Amino acid sequence: MSLAPRATRPRKERRPAAAGTTISIDSLTRPAPRTSSTPAPGRARIAGLDGLRAVAVLLVVAYHLAPALVPGGYVGVDVFFVLSGFLITTILVRERAAAGRVSLRRFWSHRIRRLVPALAAAVAVPAAAVSLGAAVLRANGGEVEGSPWGDLLVGAGAQGAAAATFTSNWATVASGQSYAGASSPRLFENLWSLGVEEQFYVVWPLVVVAFAALGLAARRAAVAAGALAAASAVAMALMAAPGIDPTRAYMGTDTHAFGLMAGSALAFAWSGDDARAGSRGRAPGALAVGALGAAALAALALALPWDSPWTYRGGLLAASVAAVAVIRMVLVVPEVGARLDAAPLRWIGDRSYGIYLWHWPVLVVLATLLDGGRVQAPSLLTVVLTVAVTVGAAAASYRWLEMPVRRAGLLRSVRAGWRRLRDALGDGESLRRARAVGLACAGATVIGLAGWGVAIAPERTSLEVALDAGAASIGASASVVGVPAPAPGGATLGPPVPVGSTVPLTEARREVPGVVRLDPPASSDAPGTPPVAAEPELPAGADVTVVGDSVALGAAPALTAALPGIAIDAEVGRQFSAGVDRLEALARKGRLRPYVVVALGTNGAVPGAQMDRLLEVVGDRSLVLVTPYGDRSWMKGSQKAVRQAARGHDAVVLADWQHAVEADPTVLGPDGIHPDQAGMERFAQVVEQGLLDAVSARTG
Repeated sequence: MSLAPRATRPRKERRPAAAGTTISIDSLTRPAPRTSSTPAPGRARIAGLDGLRAVAVLLVVAYHLAPALVPGGYVGVDVFFVLSGFLITTILVRERAAAGRVSLRRFWSHRIRRLVPALAAAVAVPAAAVSLGAAVLRANGGEVEGSPWGDLLVGAGAQGAAAATFTSNWATVASGQSYAGASSPRLFENLWSLGVEEQFYVVWPLVVVAFAALGLAARRAAVAAGALAAASAVAMALMAAPGIDPTRAYMGTDTHAFGLMAGSALAFAWSGDDARAGSRGRAPGALAVGALGAAALAALALALPWDSPWTYRGGLLAASVAAVAVIRMVLVVPEVGARLDAAPLRWIGDRSYGIYLWHWPVLVVLATLLDGGRVQAPSLLTVVLTVAVTVGAAAASYRWLEMPVRRAGLLRSVRAGWRRLRDALGDGESLRRARAVGLACAGATVIGLAGWGVAIAPERTSLEVALDAGAASIGASASVVGVPAPAPGGATLGPPVPVGSTVPLTEARREVPGVVRLDPPASSDAPGTPPVAAEPELPAGADVTVVGDSVALGAAPALTAALPGIAIDAEVGRQFSAGVDRLEALARKGRLRPYVVVALGTNGAVPGAQMDRLLEVVGDRSLVLVTPYGDRSWMKGSQKAVRQAARGHDAVVLADWQHAVEADPTVLGPDGIHPDQAGMERFAQVVEQGLLDAVSARTG
């Protein structure tokens, strides 16, 4: 978030130079003489930037509340990065020009004063709310582990420690968890960007001081900052390789610093040539480029999904460059900035830090309470309540916490608050004393609940519990039966090898979405009725091999119960190509059975070459392809590839998991990817129907 202090508007006669014209081209090396018209370091307010803050935070909130409508709304974070780089560098350059030096102690104390109080409240209160939910669940005899409230408490202590040290981004990277594709929402996962910015606040002032010590002019400093931005963008592009989780590239300070550096480059450049030259004469060009930048930001917000490879190979950089163009427009043409600072937007911009801090944990808590933890698809009631609670909490934080601390300082505010509380407790007026007691009890309750939640936090999320149960069921129930590979020359295997007994599909399993009911054969006793083939029966589990990803792993208990002896080889995060590798290894060892079920495509695209390779590996065995389902950018392509393979090959049939989920989305857990307890049974039913179709194709 952008954390620069604000002050009054510059006088109208100075409007063309509202960004700080008292700084010359070589202000980094030679301080400007102090005059009565020179503003105090960092005090002049730049019209339009509060409005940009508002737009940025609205994009982020919209992305979290309605990701289908604004799939690229997360670019608002990159707008904040550019704003922060510009404003922080402007503060440092102004102070150097006005005072002849940069007070690092004052700079860092101001950042602490600005960040810490609101952050502490936005961490403690949601943590206490989640702990209260867990306490109610436990009081009613429920288990915290495996519940939505327990999911939110997993790792809560580590998240709190990372928030306190502004290392949330690196803590997430070190945990190995995916940011955008996490199966269970983390209560404070939005704090990663605050970690990036605070690390920038620690390091960048030292760099600016070094630039000044080296005698680097503002123009060259701008070039240096631009070069750092380019290096960071290249590092992100190289690290976000296809098929690799992009969390490290997205959340790393080194790989996501280009927005901060781009904003810093603009600050250096504006303090030099733009401040001295006739900026009014550049207004038409700045307006055109700025309008193009605004249009680019809107297009990216509407059409750049987080999991697109172009997001990390130029998309986020494009958002940063567009933000630079918009900021330069409001610098050169202050009238545009004044319009951006319309009352509603400026109100939101002033409170944008609090809105950003509060909106995500509020959404997570309300979605857990009202929607069973489905944060990625919240109900309308959850969305409305999230907006209301977020605005209220941010407004309260701004009025009673952030502004008093900014004015008086952190330690002084703490001492003053303690004195007022002590005086109120000793006051004879009952109402005032009651308020003080209530405030003290509320604070103690919040802290106590938050601490208790950390203490009883489970080690595993509900999905991890389900996956562990799936792995245990595979080890306990699945028996490995070697089946000879096809003979050289491609001889047909023929009917299933009778390794075990066959199991007919029960009536209950036919009447579910995604399972096609097979009409029973007509009676052969009726006159004139030709004999018909008997209804196909399920192959024995000992004839079936399943290779899949975490969806199949989670459904393993239901599969092993429906098809005893089935061989399941499933792995979290498995890509389609890795699954084909595994099938190839099983075939070489003679362990690939007559019926092969492949449930892949959740974690990445299904390349045509890999599908061809899969068909070659399976050979003359019967192949059942499970259609994948999820809200990933590659999913439609994966589903199409699976369906095309089934249409083009007689020995390949579909198990239509996609259709089953679309008919009844409640079969999925909160992440919208993995089946819940009922969904596991539904998944097994879909696989059974696919196997029945495979039997029909083989015998018919």
